[in-house]
Amino acid sequence: MLHKAHKFEAEGDFVEHLEGDKRRERLPLDKIIPRMNLSKSDLVVDLGPGTGYFTFPMAKSAKQVIGVEIEDKMLKVIKQRTEERSVDNVSIVRGDMNRMPIADSSADHVLAAFVYHEVGNQAELMAECARILKRGGRLTVIDFQRRIESDGPPIWVRKSPANVKKTASKWFELASSDGSKGYYQLMFSRN
Repeated sequence: MLHKAHKFEAEGDFVEHLEGDKRRERLPLDKIIPRMNLSKSDLVVDLGPGTGYFTFPMAKSAKQVIGVEIEDKMLKVIKQRTEERSVDNVSIVRGDMNRMPIADSSADHVLAAFVYHEVGNQAELMAECARILKRGGRLTVIDFQRRIESDGPPIWVRKSPANVKKTASKWFELASSDGSKGYYQLMFSRN
């Protein structure tokens, strides 16, 4: 059975949901960000940065972070947060993850955190990530486990780590795999 992709709706208490203590407990930045092996010379592209949960911590370890966001409400939130923090190495652009306004072979690292399951055509997403990454660049995919007990979208829209690995294999090699009961973190290297 073919199911449509699930799209997160930026409604109601979405900021609290994306920034709250419960999320920080489930997604410990002090473990997730170091696994990405960022360096001060890296240009990082953050797909669907939302409120900047990963964006701002990555900016501490990278030369520049570009957030690519399509949702108008989230664009407003993250642009405001970027201004409030006076972060000079974060820029936010409006764009579709399958057609990013990013130059070919320009990024050192791409983060796709909790967006893989939202994209209708994951192969297009992987091809687009490969296009913007330098050879040897890295792609980190973080998404919900396919378990009923983990928070997130309906289980039928979640994609397993095996699905991500298979889809990525045309352009990437798996470099590392980690995560927890609720999420997985896969890092790939660009062929």
